Amino acid sequence: MLHSKFSRYSLLLVSVFVCALFFTGCNPNPPSEEATLVGTWQSQAGDGYVISETTITYDDGGWGFGWSGTIEEIADSYIYYSKDGEFNAVAYKNLTDSSCSFSNAYKDGGKSSETSLEDAKKEFTVENGYFVYYSECAKTE
Repeated sequence: MLHSKFSRYSLLLVSVFVCALFFTGCNPNPPSEEATLVGTWQSQAGDGYVISETTITYDDGGWGFGWSGTIEEIADSYIYYSKDGEFNAVAYKNLTDSSCSFSNAYKDGGKSSETSLEDAKKEFTVENGYFVYYSECAKTE
């Protein structure tokens, strides 16, 4: 009888634990293989991005630091772009059909641009301390 109660309680405990792991591991907006960066993205703070197949534009919400560039490459969660002969990057993560987090390349004391795409790919990385602040954006178009 003791063995039977122990088995039932053990089975119940294991079942509860497995269910808890299952539900806590669920992301309500999982990254999508099918989602596309192309579109208009807006944060609640008022900044946002307009991304086409060939261009990326950042609207800083009226602070005067917006920009527009030509997309050179999209790889490894970075959008590399050129503007006026200089190269830079935007990092993105958690891309879904309706939301994405974006970050312009910035770090205190860091470079503002590079003279080649290859140099931009080496310099502007999370590992080098860039892309600390992300804007949580919703896709509006």
